[in-house]
Amino acid sequence: MLYDDKCHLCRGFARTVDRLARGRLTIVGHYTGEGRRLREEHLYPGATEMFWILGEREAHGGRAALPQLLRRIITSRGGAGMQSPDGGCDDGKCEALVRSASLLTSSGHVKYGTRRAVL
Repeated sequence: MLYDDKCHLCRGFARTVDRLARGRLTIVGHYTGEGRRLREEHLYPGATEMFWILGEREAHGGRAALPQLLRRIITSRGGAGMQSPDGGCDDGKCEALVRSASLLTSSGHVKYGTRRAVL
């Protein structure tokens, strides 16, 4: 799972997912070295506006990722858990109402190799 590690609310969401999955998912921040590499390799430049579940052939983001996330929490085995976050909040990105609304309004799907997002 990729999440916005510069957002306090998003870090709380990622910690909750990590607890529910008991460390069996690999959870990486968008702004870490690994997160940047994953975004460049599989997603598109603006992919930081929502959290993403990366699969073998495609990625799901935001609202479209919720069913995938639930499935992964239940079925995953052997992830690396939550990677330690690097930084704090960016201005304007930590407003709980705005970030919560973005989960309901944002949705994405990317098939690997196409570099195109279906939003």
